[in-house]
Amino acid sequence: MPKKWIPAGLIAGMLLFSASCSNQNSPGTWTQVDTGTGDAFYSISFVSESEGWLNGQTDRNYTPPDQNSNANQNGNSNRVGNNGAKNVAATPANGKKTEDPLKANQGFEVLHTTDGGKTWAQIPDQFKNKIRSVWFADPKTGWALTIERNILKTTDGGATWTLQRQAGTVKLKLIGNIRQPESNQPDQIERVRFIDKLHGWAWGGGQKSDYVEQPGIFLTTVNGGQNWNQVPYPFEQNVLSLFFLDPMHGWASTVTGLYGTIDGGLNWTKIQTKLPEIGFNALGFVNDQRGIVVGRSGRMDRTTDGGKTWWKLVEIKDQFVMRDICFSDAKHGWAVGDNGAILYTPDAGETWLSLDSPVTTKLMSIQFIGDRVGWAAGLDGSVIKFEPKH
Repeated sequence: MPKKWIPAGLIAGMLLFSASCSNQNSPGTWTQVDTGTGDAFYSISFVSESEGWLNGQTDRNYTPPDQNSNANQNGNSNRVGNNGAKNVAATPANGKKTEDPLKANQGFEVLHTTDGGKTWAQIPDQFKNKIRSVWFADPKTGWALTIERNILKTTDGGATWTLQRQAGTVKLKLIGNIRQPESNQPDQIERVRFIDKLHGWAWGGGQKSDYVEQPGIFLTTVNGGQNWNQVPYPFEQNVLSLFFLDPMHGWASTVTGLYGTIDGGLNWTKIQTKLPEIGFNALGFVNDQRGIVVGRSGRMDRTTDGGKTWWKLVEIKDQFVMRDICFSDAKHGWAVGDNGAILYTPDAGETWLSLDSPVTTKLMSIQFIGDRVGWAAGLDGSVIKFEPKH
């Protein structure tokens, strides 16, 4: 029988009761997918049950396929390069290996599947374009962020890319560094996200400490990136997580508070509330009032008034550390985290079940395509796929 938790805000003092994990009450099954790599995957972008992209990074401490427990379980790699060849450094006739293109790309790598995860390939001209991550609105329309913080767009599924926005230059203040008090850097964009083909956001930077003061940047677009509008950075610190429910309603979490917008991110208001803890790893809202957050400690909390008040939903801090959350519809939600943890709610967060997981590594990101197929990914090449019971 799965583990089940009761919201502490509903029944004060009720303790968690123990039971063994199983998929008995799960609407489907999670299975491991072989990507042929041990990359650390930090975000997912799927547009259908069969087609999607994984954004990952590696430190190039390469683990051979036969030694990677999360890849090539059958002994044969299903990960190929742009031309169908296995992804290995080229060895020319003189016997000297060329520089690893992944190392030249600061370790960033994007993998693409068109067959539901059976095979994966690097996106075309990934290293030529210096792409660090992508986000797609449909199979043809997508955006890429380069390691130089430029924004690119494709209308042919990533076969070709055009420059949409050239990164500007900002000054990073190095407090206490007499020799180099300032450093010129490109706009510190870390993420690009779209909710449809027209409405998107890009953001990054903003960290301030006793040692550094980093300018923040926040961009919005309502025409698919044809024009990017730079909004005066509205947050006191760097953004830990950001979520848009629709083109107008969004929330952002920083270490100094929670912010909300009702005009697509042009204006943000700091929500005056006693937060359950400082900063959230992830935000998930089913409407403009009801939402659940995953705290940096791993705990989960719930709001029914748009974030003004919160109560502890599930006490999991000592058992799980959750990293991401998503809802496939208004009732069904999922959360993933450390040690392959998977939690599921069938009732908009009233109760949660702990499900069996095919991996034991840290899961960082989760996404559902409707209520039928879901994907989660994390460290050490971990990628898992959800399919419903038939």
